Amino acid sequence: MNNKIKPIRKAVRCYLIKDNKVVVTKYKESNKKAGYYEIPGGKIEEGETAEQTAIREMKEETGLKIKDLKYKGNMLVEYPNRIFDFEVFICDEYKGKPQDFKENTSEWIEINELLKKEKILSNIIILDRFFIKGLTNDEYSFKMHIQVDEKENILSVNYKLEEI
Repeated sequence: MNNKIKPIRKAVRCYLIKDNKVVVTKYKESNKKAGYYEIPGGKIEEGETAEQTAIREMKEETGLKIKDLKYKGNMLVEYPNRIFDFEVFICDEYKGKPQDFKENTSEWIEINELLKKEKILSNIIILDRFFIKGLTNDEYSFKMHIQVDEKENILSVNYKLEEI
């Protein structure tokens, strides 16, 4: 058994949801995750709060300016050799339209359509009807631990709703 300590990367994900649609990014061919859909977010920089990171990353990855973020919970995504520790936000106040960038494109997509895509990163599972209550209901927050392999196949999910 391998008891090696895995490096942990602190990051955020921000779910911009309106009318059963969510804003996603899709990686272009120049990226090692080409073709994969992802929720906007990224690494928390030194001196930055998680909320500031979510606002900055949404602008950098989609061109959208967001405000009135709500903290919704924590999602750990554990790969065989590393862990991503995501602070998760949701918002529905924004300005602008999703844009096209060098490494990715961004777009609004129906949540049900997104969940049927073959190439989605594991943090999209929170949009599944079984889990979405913790994300979209103001009375709850959540904690989630997802174990995946290197190909983004989900091996296990531990999920806990908490009343606020």
